[in-house]
Amino acid sequence: MTGKSIYREKFPRVAGARSGKPCYASVVLVKDRLYAVSRAGDTCVLPAKPAFEVLAQNPLSSDTSDFNASPAISDGKILLRSNRFLYCIADDN
Repeated sequence: MTGKSIYREKFPRVAGARSGKPCYASVVLVKDRLYAVSRAGDTCVLPAKPAFEVLAQNPLSSDTSDFNASPAISDGKILLRSNRFLYCIADDN
């Protein structure tokens, strides 16, 4: 509410991730999770709480272009856009 920083941390490197590609897009809040996408296409999932913890890291390493757009959420799906492709991440259950 105040805009005060709670913590500042660097994301751990994902195995096989490209270096020098920090997060550029805005972080998105969905329920109690934060989703942050790096420019290399690695999505980090964090709990929305005042302590840094990485719950998951999900790379899209087959796409070597940059990911500059913020993730979009629609109907339980996460949409990620690179400079080349649009991805829809969904749970089949």
